[in-house]
Amino acid sequence: MGEYRYQLHTHTSPCSKCGAMNNLEFCKALKEYGFAGAVLTNHFIHGNTGFDRNLPWDEFVAGYERDFIECKEVAKEFDLDIFFGIEEVVAPGRELLCYGLTPEALYNNPQLRDCSIEEWVKIMHANNVVLIQSHPFREAPYIPVPGTLPVELMDGVEAYNLKNPEPRMNDDAINFANAYPHLIQVSGGDAHAATQLPFGGIVTTTRIRTNEELVQTLRSGNFTMVTT
Repeated sequence: MGEYRYQLHTHTSPCSKCGAMNNLEFCKALKEYGFAGAVLTNHFIHGNTGFDRNLPWDEFVAGYERDFIECKEVAKEFDLDIFFGIEEVVAPGRELLCYGLTPEALYNNPQLRDCSIEEWVKIMHANNVVLIQSHPFREAPYIPVPGTLPVELMDGVEAYNLKNPEPRMNDDAINFANAYPHLIQVSGGDAHAATQLPFGGIVTTTRIRTNEELVQTLRSGNFTMVTT
């Protein structure tokens, strides 16, 4: 029985304005650091997107789909599995990582541009998307007040995030999640550059090949978190 490592929190160029690695650099580093795959969780329309927010919805989503398709093609050279996702700001200082998402789900729901958070979550769950609040207790200038969304609006929390300035911010996330045993706990590198990719992620004993397998793995808890 093998071990397969996946990075769950990544930001690449051009979809994330802050991304400092392209698809080739991303895939080469994943392979070098021993990963079996990763989820692209680029900032979306209310976050630090690299695209013009004023584009028509289909054109905006198409930028993310093109990048995902290109990344999957590059990943074939390195025997990596790449999954589509986003990280979206859904309230001031509150962001959700979306796992199991497809570009088609975005195309089909243009109301995601400006609907309420409750409707946003409802649409995502209708498309079998797992919603994880990223770095809930991070303290940073762009976060008015650290903290979580209402528990009913998420499936879990990022219990470990490499980019949190202090370890206590991860500890607070773990303690919060432990108080709600149904919440999924994941780990992510929040990697914006290739050198940040080896930190965080999850390890499974079976390889994840599809969105359905990714969602099933997260919901079942059949993985271990990397916390270094």
